[in-house]
Amino acid sequence: MYFNWQTLPLQPLASLDKASAEVVIVGAGPVGLATALGLAREGVRTVVLEARDTISKGSRALAMSRRSMQILDQLGVGARVLEKSLTWSAGWTFYGRQEVHSMNIASPPHEKHGQTNLQQCWMEQLLLDELLASGLSDVRYQHTVTQIEASDEGVRLSVSTPEGACTLDAAYLVAADGPRGLTRRCMGIDYQGTSYSQRFVINDILCKEPLPEGRRLFFSPPYLPGKTVLMHKAPFDMWRLDFQLMDDQDAETEMQPEQVHARIRAHFELMGIEPNYELVLTSVYKANAVSLPTYNTGRVLFAGDAAHQVPIFGGRGVNHGYEDAHNLAWKLARVVKGVSDPQLLDSYTQERRGALLATLAELTRTTIFITTPSPGIALVREAILSLSLSENFLGNLFDPYATPPHDCTDSPLNTADAGGDFGPACRPGALVPDAVVGAAGERLYDRFGPRFTLVAFTDAARFATLPLQVLGFEADSTVGRLFDARPGSCYLVRPDNRVAARWREATPEQVDEALNIALCAARTEELQ
Repeated sequence: MYFNWQTLPLQPLASLDKASAEVVIVGAGPVGLATALGLAREGVRTVVLEARDTISKGSRALAMSRRSMQILDQLGVGARVLEKSLTWSAGWTFYGRQEVHSMNIASPPHEKHGQTNLQQCWMEQLLLDELLASGLSDVRYQHTVTQIEASDEGVRLSVSTPEGACTLDAAYLVAADGPRGLTRRCMGIDYQGTSYSQRFVINDILCKEPLPEGRRLFFSPPYLPGKTVLMHKAPFDMWRLDFQLMDDQDAETEMQPEQVHARIRAHFELMGIEPNYELVLTSVYKANAVSLPTYNTGRVLFAGDAAHQVPIFGGRGVNHGYEDAHNLAWKLARVVKGVSDPQLLDSYTQERRGALLATLAELTRTTIFITTPSPGIALVREAILSLSLSENFLGNLFDPYATPPHDCTDSPLNTADAGGDFGPACRPGALVPDAVVGAAGERLYDRFGPRFTLVAFTDAARFATLPLQVLGFEADSTVGRLFDARPGSCYLVRPDNRVAARWREATPEQVDEALNIALCAARTEELQ
């Protein structure tokens, strides 16, 4: 078995020092734990409530992007994730029995990470271990939230446990309780968007066949005409097989062992390998492309699947969740500490919902092509795939993993360029690139911390009185070339690695003003 699931000990809320918290997080999945760890990085204590009595079972949120790995590095778990994970860059698409497309999404040479696969159970365990080691979070399993009452002053939660009911007060509540969570229902908010009726039966299997790492996408395999199968390799000899059901098939029937094994054996026969495997887990999935209209309402904030649901095609779901956590943690921490006005949290919705809607718009074509939600679309797809046997023009349909991160160019936290002949690199709202900056392989992202950073290609001492860290580089260095810098250029970088402002020549007063804008503060009073 690739993971040893154990019932986690019950720690009642009564054992807390007090029945209140600065921040309560509902949900101990990857996004809830990452949010708590991000807040711990900022020195903010949390209480995490989870209804389950153990770590999540199965591969679930398996694929992580380069951006997610950068975030996990900064949360302190990236190295341990890499020790257990599998990295990949190749992918193959088949129509019937024939390969019709291949992809290679290798990372740029200056970047550390690429596509990374690790089962969700392991991700939760690694995040939980790091969070508990921080000493800044109380994590309570077997604690089910039954009621939420929010006001202008705070949030009160009613909680059910095996030892009885209790209440917990919080200054702020982060809902990371998934698509069926209670929080959004208590707040009277519902998803908007599209739900697709097509279903997939997902199977985690153990198999030692030495197949190359990568994603395999099968359109209309002989044993499942007109439908789609996805295949991903994971660590610990695990493979994940997602089989699309025929429209008239009953999901419960198709999850029965005899049906599951028949499909797996047929797939192994198609690939020309012996069906030597062990079935670990079976579940059903339906694609949803939905989002809440807002991710913050008063003192309640939503993250991960509680805020949005993204089709799995392209591995975006948990990756959006990690970006939610990284975006939210530094903002919420500064509001809790009184550094920033609560309106800073409005930018969380604008930036993260904007990124989510851009992803949904981009994935709509891929999702429709894979799921074929109508007979007409199915006919069009078959015609396109037939042409693909002789024409190589389908890359933009089959490479959803290769999309660059979203730039928050319309964020209210940005300071517009004041002159200067800037190019598109490192514009306000964009993520800064990573690069090796030290002789021992130290990277630029390793030097970023929970504070704002000024990346200066000028005399850094001029900015020593400002409440931020300053990193100085030469304009002709690798970092300078990636930033499109010139002597005198400066870039103000937020704690979540996005550019807040840039200048060809900057004064301390200009940087101070941009810092105030990015903090939604009347003054630059970063707490030490």
